Amino acid sequence: MLNKLSGVMRTFGPSVAILVAGALVLPACGGGKSKTIEESLKTNAEDELLKDYKPSPKKRPNGLPPPTDAELAAWDRKDPEGEKHLYKHDKKNLKKLINYWQELECHRDEVKREGAKAFGVEPGSPEEEKWYQFKQIFIPKINAWQQRLLANEPRIMEKSKMIGHFFEAHELVMNGYPVAYNNGDKTELEKADLHWEVVQNKISKYIKNIADGEELPKWDDSDPKELKKHEEFCEKALNPPKNKGQRRKAPSRGGGKRKAKTIEM
Repeated sequence: MLNKLSGVMRTFGPSVAILVAGALVLPACGGGKSKTIEESLKTNAEDELLKDYKPSPKKRPNGLPPPTDAELAAWDRKDPEGEKHLYKHDKKNLKKLINYWQELECHRDEVKREGAKAFGVEPGSPEEEKWYQFKQIFIPKINAWQQRLLANEPRIMEKSKMIGHFFEAHELVMNGYPVAYNNGDKTELEKADLHWEVVQNKISKYIKNIADGEELPKWDDSDPKELKKHEEFCEKALNPPKNKGQRRKAPSRGGGKRKAKTIEM
């Protein structure tokens, strides 16, 4: 072996000779049983550690009595009030909630009125363009109605049971009806009308239950005074006043006085 290394050094230099010597010595260090890279990768280190592990769990105590009826009842405890607090809130605020529902009815009437003008028209026609322009204004407006409701009633989702029906109807007005008119789909339009009727019946039945048989008020279009009142109500519902914020005084500097500024929201 030394003769071979000497020849390598004369031929290639000492550096290569050291590499050759390492290559000849390494297999002997492992006794010829060293693992290849592939074998090492296949070996699961966790399995190697756990192969000699013997668990010794503690025995569960015997003789414990089974749970009593009182304990089982405690585990299955329900709120004795249930949804009564929701009914109390809705009954107390019924006038306000009905007002929200009637505002939704105004938005529904508007989208049905404008959508009927564009139902089945040719793409690119003036009627189709008017319908498109209407949606550009109407969709943000009906979306703002919901945002305004939640801003004015920040905890209504946890206090009211009726609000869920409002959101269901709102989705119809904001999405269901526009899609039906977009596609000129008579079946989808009928489904939307039936869905609205179902929601309306749910609200009507709910009001009867919590308000001692009180009926959901409906507008009488045959009465000119009632019709005018309805039109005025919808005009306010569809065009709510803008929130201009509150007047506040600007902080004075150097002892001087400044006029109050109006902050627009």
